Amino acid sequence: MPIDEIMPTKTVDGIACFKLDVVEDHADYDASILDDFYTVEKNNFWFIGRREKIISVFINYLVKPAYILEIGAGTGYVAKGLQDEGYRVAVADIHLSGLRYAREKGISECFQFDLFEPPFQEKFDAIGMFDVLEHLEDDAGALCQVSKMLKPGGRLIITVPAHQWLWNHDDVIASHKRRYSREMLVQKVEQVGYQVLESRFFFIVILPLLYIRHLVNKDSAEKDSMRKRITGIDINPMVNWLLLRLTRLENSLSKWLPNVVGGSLLIVAVKMPRKIE
Repeated sequence: MPIDEIMPTKTVDGIACFKLDVVEDHADYDASILDDFYTVEKNNFWFIGRREKIISVFINYLVKPAYILEIGAGTGYVAKGLQDEGYRVAVADIHLSGLRYAREKGISECFQFDLFEPPFQEKFDAIGMFDVLEHLEDDAGALCQVSKMLKPGGRLIITVPAHQWLWNHDDVIASHKRRYSREMLVQKVEQVGYQVLESRFFFIVILPLLYIRHLVNKDSAEKDSMRKRITGIDINPMVNWLLLRLTRLENSLSKWLPNVVGGSLLIVAVKMPRKIE
């Protein structure tokens, strides 16, 4: 282990913990909603479509068995898919609850730490952050800290909710700080020393539904029903089936589709080697 890496202070349920003094209900995210995600993610079109999109991007950019860290891994749903593809995968989160689910799914390398106090130095071939940045006040600072853990030439792959004009009360309930334009995210990524290789919108097929949600839910104050909509619990099974087929069709045709709008935005970037003075 490099001398500048930090040793975990404790192991809890097989999870290496570096920052246990951080409370579970972190101000930027309500970890209790992970229980709902765990219940619905295997059947919900949004979780399935996003996971399949992310995995296809990793396959395009990363040779197996590259060492991947997913930060803000939720229940480990995406990480498990990457592991099944033959990658070596570790997960990290500030919350223990999601990491316990990841362990249950068979992911052995689980780390609990504060992103702003990274315990690793240039350790990983790739780092993924999927719908994480929008929860953080200091997203640029987070990108800078992530860079410390990524090997020179390593890949950073990010997804975020797109377009501030789609902002609605679901974003408020989900503790989002913002939605992103392509220009905003590319600028933040490049300012901390990455080179962007690809920026692509996805979830184009559900854009009309997202805009209707923006119009209808802009001023809603019913937290319980919002929470159900965030996790997809209220989706009719037939509607869910149709949206999954449409999302998969979009994913298969994405290189030929206009890359101007979408419900989400994906960025692939490379950490540039440090310049020798």
